[in-house]
Amino acid sequence: MLKSVLVVVAVSIAAGATIRAWAFAVFAFLVVTALGIVILLNGSSLKETLASCLEVLVLMEICYLAGLFAFSLWGHIQKRRKRNVVESTTVRK
Repeated sequence: MLKSVLVVVAVSIAAGATIRAWAFAVFAFLVVTALGIVILLNGSSLKETLASCLEVLVLMEICYLAGLFAFSLWGHIQKRRKRNVVESTTVRK
């Protein structure tokens, strides 16, 4: 279960940088549904399965937002650096 959660976290952070929110919502729903089926087949109760799936879904959403924020911040910093380099070279001439 821990390996699955780590993979889900890594994929969610990467998804925050690459795909749109609606696509991630579909992806998250499919992953949580599959995980729920696997947990049920392993013999857990329905209540435990729903709690686990909800926890994973919340974790996925938080990681997606963190990836989205980090990617946006990185892009903003890169644009600012490029603009500062252009301004500093035009001032020197």
